[in-house]
Amino acid sequence: MDNREIANRVLELTLEITRLDIYEWRYLDLFTWQWWLLLAILILPWIVFIKMVDKKRLPETLLFGSWIMIISETFDHIGYELGMWTYLVEIFPLFPRFEEVNFSVLPVTYMLIYQTYKDWKKYLLVIVIAAGTFTWICEPILIWLDLYVPLKWVPAYGFPIYVAIGLITKWGTQKIYNLAKTEVKQ
Repeated sequence: MDNREIANRVLELTLEITRLDIYEWRYLDLFTWQWWLLLAILILPWIVFIKMVDKKRLPETLLFGSWIMIISETFDHIGYELGMWTYLVEIFPLFPRFEEVNFSVLPVTYMLIYQTYKDWKKYLLVIVIAAGTFTWICEPILIWLDLYVPLKWVPAYGFPIYVAIGLITKWGTQKIYNLAKTEVKQ
């Protein structure tokens, strides 16, 4: 097979998967109690965020949260595509990943921690607690509810990843904002 034949075959399979995803969503997922739960998981953290965000630090906090979204969505996409885990219910048919978590729960949780704990030691402690909560409380609940199925993945592997995401993102955000402050002063 040459490149064009392979590309055409991949396209055919992708379109078939998309068709099946839409069918599954429409007839098996949409308006089930799990679907409503996922919708609440998507919306409620943002309501909490709007009420609790420090408006003075909003651009910095949103930059931080955007990085959390990008990183978590990238990791989730890679793991899903490699068959490490799957999801049994989707809130949107063309996004077979956990957008409710990647675009809501994780960034909102991390952003609220980021704006509250400026000191690195306290921040680290709270990030470790949050990572533990995600790993050993939230993920088992999602598994129990038949929303998330680890296939070639042990959920405990996520703990250091959750911690690293919080630390790297805080470090990067602070570097950018310190650089911006330096540029403004000159």
